[in-house]
Amino acid sequence: MGTWLRMYGPTILAWALLVSLLSYASWRPPGLARRLLTEMLVAVAIALTVLTPAVYSAVARISGVPNLARLLGHAGMLVAVWSAQSLLRILTMSSQEEAARYRRTQVRMLAGAVTTLAVVFALAATPVDDVRFAAHYARRPWVLEYWVVYSVFLMPAYGNLLRLTWRYARLTTNPTLRLGLRLAAFGAAFGLVYQLHKTLLFGSARFGYHYIPSACSQFLDELLPLAGYVLFLVGATMPTWGPRLGLAVLLDWLQRCHTYHALRPLWLALYRASPQIALAPPVPALLDLLMLQDLGLRLYRRVIEIRDGRMTLRPYFDPAVTTAARAAAVAAGARGQRLEAVVEAATLAAALRAKARGVAAAEDPPAAAIPGGGDLTSDIAFLHDVARAHRRLRFRPVAPGHL
Repeated sequence: MGTWLRMYGPTILAWALLVSLLSYASWRPPGLARRLLTEMLVAVAIALTVLTPAVYSAVARISGVPNLARLLGHAGMLVAVWSAQSLLRILTMSSQEEAARYRRTQVRMLAGAVTTLAVVFALAATPVDDVRFAAHYARRPWVLEYWVVYSVFLMPAYGNLLRLTWRYARLTTNPTLRLGLRLAAFGAAFGLVYQLHKTLLFGSARFGYHYIPSACSQFLDELLPLAGYVLFLVGATMPTWGPRLGLAVLLDWLQRCHTYHALRPLWLALYRASPQIALAPPVPALLDLLMLQDLGLRLYRRVIEIRDGRMTLRPYFDPAVTTAARAAAVAAGARGQRLEAVVEAATLAAALRAKARGVAAAEDPPAAAIPGGGDLTSDIAFLHDVARAHRRLRFRPVAPGHL
């Protein structure tokens, strides 16, 4: 059963996702983007289909060309990965004309890649049709060259997919899209590692050097493509089927839960310095983790109490500390909200230390702009960054009592 799922599971998934995309009329990205996504799914579905054992043998029997399904499957994967790469690049282009020019260039390059692959395939002597292509032909002339050509065209595209999906995942505020892009990035990473693994494996068979034990090689052959296909397919199509399953609501709840608990160390440090800021005293961390009811209200209260705690520390703020923290953060490459969050965390840490040591509070602290977001959502995001910077400072203020 496990072997059957590995052989046919990704194929069934690809066709199911393609049907889902075509039937979901309310999901309407720009026309070219939709065509590229559809093209990618069609290419993946066909590639995986011809590489299944039953279809693999049928292609050779009908065409009379042994292992032709291998070439067709690899050509399909080139089309799929290059279409996905084009999709990510085109979504950021300023005009349809620019996108069309880029697309034409990509099509010409893809045609050249498939043609080159076909020529090298024709040079390789593979007279016996065998779905276990690597085990049967790894030592034959031109087989290593065939895989090297395939990898040379495929690996840079995988690298671009990994880089672009991870970058865009950091930029988007849509939780479904962010998760989908990250899953697609992991899928591209698995594909990249698989291509490198198979290149080294073919090379070891051809030139006789030791690579890895056969058991490890078999494990990687089974794990890497399966994980890569599933993660990339699910991630790339998640914006089409995720909303129908209520995934956005679930992800938003999980994000709020994560943020609530991520703010706990910062809130706790401020509470220890000024217990009056809290509506209720803290509970043990495990119990706090398990309390899932009224999460929105509790997150709102935590933000308000952190802000109140900051107000109580204003008499202990040292402008010199803030200036020095900003200079150090800029020198370390921090920019934008991350810079402001690092400076805020350092300012709070210094004020907490000063209050814990009994330093005299300033009677009339100078007024200063309060860093943060313009609304509750952006302020929560800012405080999340402050809390992250606070943890990195590894500061634990001294205060009476134990929580």
